[in-house]
Amino acid sequence: MYNLIPTQDNKPLFYSMDGETAERHGVIGHIRADFDSGKMFYCTWFDNQTHLKTPAFKAEFDAVINSLRDDGQKPQFASRANLSAFCYATPGENLGTQGNGYMIRTLDYSYYFRCKPAAGDYDIYCFAYDNRYLLPELAGKHDLPDRCFTLLPSSGELIVITSDESGYVPSESSKHDPEVNRLFADTSNKFFGITKAQEKAMFAGSMFGWNTPAAKPWNYDQNGKPLPMQQKKNEPVR
Repeated sequence: MYNLIPTQDNKPLFYSMDGETAERHGVIGHIRADFDSGKMFYCTWFDNQTHLKTPAFKAEFDAVINSLRDDGQKPQFASRANLSAFCYATPGENLGTQGNGYMIRTLDYSYYFRCKPAAGDYDIYCFAYDNRYLLPELAGKHDLPDRCFTLLPSSGELIVITSDESGYVPSESSKHDPEVNRLFADTSNKFFGITKAQEKAMFAGSMFGWNTPAAKPWNYDQNGKPLPMQQKKNEPVR
């Protein structure tokens, strides 16, 4: 069973995003739904980043919506009356004329619900996010640091990279042992709050250009491994 939780200070997550903003936040897509005369449930899904709409996501998303429709004594999405009673008893984030904001966060995904039970309008919007992108973005880990340490892949030499500058500078702290250099880089970067994703993006930016996708921290996971890239618009969806 999934429970709607009121949120605070997350207003942008209840609205559509596109471009780089959507990439940084890991927007998968959203639905809008209404209860029609009161107990029906008509909804439409809108894609945002189709490469993130995996079978695992689709299965969990269906489970979340079905739980809110069917589970418990008064499931919130069983009717407009149920949703109205829930919003009255448990006020969500105040979204002004757009209603109340709630969320559900699982291990892999986050769902932000904009609820405004009113006949003649859409009662619910739900925006789905991939946590691999969303959580680092909310933690402020998708910006590039001023500088960081890393290793030169060809030699294991310890080097220093400065944001928006091409190439690198050899570090005076470099040793002949790459493992020692790796430990120094990891310890120093961690001290300054620099993640593996930021380190990887910094290296790519210094080598291949700061506007390339590889220079964006949100394209890596917490271990610095590349995440799925945005599907090109002219590439067929399979």
